Amino acid sequence: TYIVFRKLHTRVAAYRRYLRDKAATREEEALLGAKMVGRWQSGAPLALSPDRDDPELGADPHRNNDFLYRNDLRGFKCPAGAHARRANPRDALDNEGSVNVRLHRMIRRGTSYGPILPEGVLEDDGADRGIVFVFAGAHPKRQFEFVKTQWLNDGIFIGAPAEKDPLVGPNDGSGLFTIPQRPIRRRLQDLPPFVVTRGGEYCFVPGLRALHWLAELET
Repeated sequence: TYIVFRKLHTRVAAYRRYLRDKAATREEEALLGAKMVGRWQSGAPLALSPDRDDPELGADPHRNNDFLYRNDLRGFKCPAGAHARRANPRDALDNEGSVNVRLHRMIRRGTSYGPILPEGVLEDDGADRGIVFVFAGAHPKRQFEFVKTQWLNDGIFIGAPAEKDPLVGPNDGSGLFTIPQRPIRRRLQDLPPFVVTRGGEYCFVPGLRALHWLAELET
């Protein structure tokens, strides 16, 4: 088993300012944020609640993760480039034939660090805040590294080679994010970096047999 650790600093104020600048109303601001993330602020997935937030759904750990993308291949509910859909396309790529999503699935957990930026604050207060991310798996290259390089940092697999993940992708102020809608799609431009990697480690976790063997070595 291998463990990958990442400390990711989040530029919360910059993210809020970007949404405020691109939205005409607070409702549109919340919707744009949900489109970029793939979930509403409550955690409710767009795949199940595409038009409005559903806090009750977001609070249910069983229901809010019980969905697929097969009936939304064009991304009208949840854009193909949304962070959550990039990180785990589920069944959205089954028609491609060349991609077995199950080979790239991984156990991952994250928790926040630092003080929460108060609601409505649009200016950075200088505090360090973000997410501590941990991946556990048998094949970091096929799992963590593949998802990071091919799905988060690239858009070829969704037919958008010029686009990167709108949240954690290496955008430099010229990033793009497409929101499918009728009659004409919407494209957000000038995406800056919202997440900055502060540090990380790749660790090997030996099994019990290896630990017993090490413990029995003569010193």
